[in-house]
Amino acid sequence: MDWPCAEADFNDHDFGTFKYQHRPFKIIRKLRSDKELKCWNIESPEDLQRWIDENRIPIRDSCEYGTFAILFSRGVDARLSCPLHIPVTMDKFYQLIQLFHIHRMIVRTICRKITYFSRLYSLRENPGGNIVYTARMSSSWPEDIAMSSTHLSHKRLNLSVFYGCGESQASKIMKRLEMARNAIYHPMLPAGILVELDRDRMVEQVSSAFDSFIQKTEDLCFTSCDPERIMDKDGESTGQLSYLYNDTRELVKGIRKVKSQISDMCSHIRELHKRKRGSHKRLRPRRRADTDFDAYSNTSSVATRIYERLQEIEAEYDEKLDQCHMVTDGLAFSTQLAADRANIQIAVDTRQENARMRLISLVTMVYLPVTSVATIFSMGVFNWTAASQQSVFTFYFWIYIAIAGGLTVVTVGSWWALTRTTPRRMSDSTTDLASTISSTTYGREDMV
Repeated sequence: MDWPCAEADFNDHDFGTFKYQHRPFKIIRKLRSDKELKCWNIESPEDLQRWIDENRIPIRDSCEYGTFAILFSRGVDARLSCPLHIPVTMDKFYQLIQLFHIHRMIVRTICRKITYFSRLYSLRENPGGNIVYTARMSSSWPEDIAMSSTHLSHKRLNLSVFYGCGESQASKIMKRLEMARNAIYHPMLPAGILVELDRDRMVEQVSSAFDSFIQKTEDLCFTSCDPERIMDKDGESTGQLSYLYNDTRELVKGIRKVKSQISDMCSHIRELHKRKRGSHKRLRPRRRADTDFDAYSNTSSVATRIYERLQEIEAEYDEKLDQCHMVTDGLAFSTQLAADRANIQIAVDTRQENARMRLISLVTMVYLPVTSVATIFSMGVFNWTAASQQSVFTFYFWIYIAIAGGLTVVTVGSWWALTRTTPRRMSDSTTDLASTISSTTYGREDMV
């Protein structure tokens, strides 16, 4: 089964999953003693090797809490924009795996391509226990990134890697780390930053869908009553409305998955609090009256801040869900309204056509007898010069009666046969469909 593997070491298949092409990227650091964020711009493999040599011992022997983060850049080419396309060579990636304690679970997380969050307690290298986190955004929308982070509990040090960062996303990560203050050591900080980036992305998608909804609604509501213009506005296919509706439905599913991810993170924060403080205490939001201590000076208040922020984002997603539902419901209502207007116009046009057809039928009824009589008298089937003992009807009159009568019988008989056969076929089809549905239902009940 495809469950998370506790084995930390990468195998050949894991290394083969990634695509390697060197590109410039950043490595940042924020420790307790750092007054400001430290950033290294890695432009070449030599720069990366130099950084590894300079920081291997500080990371291994450091006693300061804080966070190291690698911001793997996203490729400019759309084919290289997946988080699996990393900007380092395989041998350099192996060194980073050893230095940052990257767990092979990140491969499974990235390949799933869905919103995901996982944590794993590892006792292999630290008897006190390291916490390994992996998370990623859904690949259904642009600028999806993934994250792996290992929290060294005995040092309170986060070693994080963000995969597939764009320029704006890298800037936001740096800004949030710089503003983290004493929360820089909390194990859930990197995952919380990923949630913030995903929030920005999803809010933009909802805003885009809502703007498109407003535009399409105006086009439907303020166009003319011409059915062709309503159903196919200015030659544009009404399939665009279907695309917008389907995209919004997918957005609703994506937001629900993100909310589930946030719920898992909140549960994990409560779990960390219980492990540290004991199961008899609960993680509660800070009270306004508690002003006798510094809110940024203890682990509990830092966890509370992260917990509260995740709750705020989850509540904001509820609002975005309402907007998405308004888009889908509004699209259905606007489309139905436009269709009703088109049907009304079609009904008006049909009524006018019926009036014209009645006028044509009346004219036809007036001229048809006269035309029929003139036609019969012009066929030469009467002998107007016949003597007193001769018949006025010629031989051709009876031929006319036989042919016309035969054709009339054939026409009426064909009409009668066709009108009898079509309803019978429809009745048989309905019976077959009903029997099929009934057998399927009974089969499912038997399976249950």
